[in-house]
Amino acid sequence: MTQAPQRVAVFVGTRADLGPLSPVITALADDQDVELHLLTGVAYDVDSLASALRDVAPHAVVDGRLHALCPPVEHLDPAAVVRHGAHLAEGAGRLLPALRPDTLVVLGDRWELLHVVPAAFLLGIPVVHLHGGEVTEGAVDERVRHAVTKLADQHCVASSDAARRVRQMGEPAGRVHVTGAPGLDRLASSTALTDAELADLLGVPVLRPLAMFTYHPPTAEGDLPVGEWAAEALQATLDTCGTVLATHPGLDPGREEILAVLERAALDQPRLVVVASLGSRYPRALHAVDVVVGNSSSGIIEAASAHVPAVDVGERQRGRLRGDNVIHADEGYVTVRDAIERALSPEGRATAAASVNPYGQGDAARRVVQVVRRAAGADRVKPFAEIEGAAR
Repeated sequence: MTQAPQRVAVFVGTRADLGPLSPVITALADDQDVELHLLTGVAYDVDSLASALRDVAPHAVVDGRLHALCPPVEHLDPAAVVRHGAHLAEGAGRLLPALRPDTLVVLGDRWELLHVVPAAFLLGIPVVHLHGGEVTEGAVDERVRHAVTKLADQHCVASSDAARRVRQMGEPAGRVHVTGAPGLDRLASSTALTDAELADLLGVPVLRPLAMFTYHPPTAEGDLPVGEWAAEALQATLDTCGTVLATHPGLDPGREEILAVLERAALDQPRLVVVASLGSRYPRALHAVDVVVGNSSSGIIEAASAHVPAVDVGERQRGRLRGDNVIHADEGYVTVRDAIERALSPEGRATAAASVNPYGQGDAARRVVQVVRRAAGADRVKPFAEIEGAAR
């Protein structure tokens, strides 16, 4: 008798996890022994998720296998986030018992995982967590990431230092797998867009140096001058670079302030091109730029694989493992400008060209799928692993 394929559910909240997850989603969709289902409910409904998937993982668009736990979020103040979390939890409690997946795959540290992962845990569905064990002290994501670690059954981490932290949290070593960062798989075989292709994409001639700019709200503390900081970082980028390609911030409180900064600047600066996201064009665009500026994880994780210098602004990514291509800058126009100038100097470019990415070399999806395939058969009892020699 032919064995039924494993039913694997993958939760996709926003483009923040869709991009890095896309190689894993594609690998699962191509696996004949897997029946893949995609869950959403933050930035996407079923139709918009299908549209986004056609761009980055077209094989995953199958009728009846895309599911919205609830309608997309409409507002992003903290109270609205809490209310939306309740809708996600209700949707997960309704859908997961009906779908009965063998495994749920989630990535990262976004607030929405606090409302989806517990439902799977309570229903006895094994959870495979990607990108646990990392540090981002300037974002609330830090605590979300660690909370998901304790609920998850298997951990596909991106680096050896992340593996050490997950084990430090009491997770058994046999459940911790250093797979690398799956988002790097997109970069392994991609080549840079030519200036002519970039001009077609941006709608303006490309003036070098070309910068990619992404600034997200720092969320670890409240009442921060997010709009002011974003404006200063953007102005510093415009004053040191030619063309600036800016992408929208993530779905966090403070997003609207940053969007307003981008929109105002774009009215006055023809060298600034603002797009919501780059989707499947991101790998080739990243290879083509001269510098990445902002506080996105892409500057920390992906830019090293493209050998592009990156300026990490502020505290959002504080504590995160980084390659030699990354230069840190405190918030403020002068410090960001000076860091960009260092990044674009011959020394900065040479350092980036020689950098080795500590998050892997672009073969993570295959390793993640191997873990996912085994997750359903693992013991549900997860002992707390004491660290030998730890103080008592």
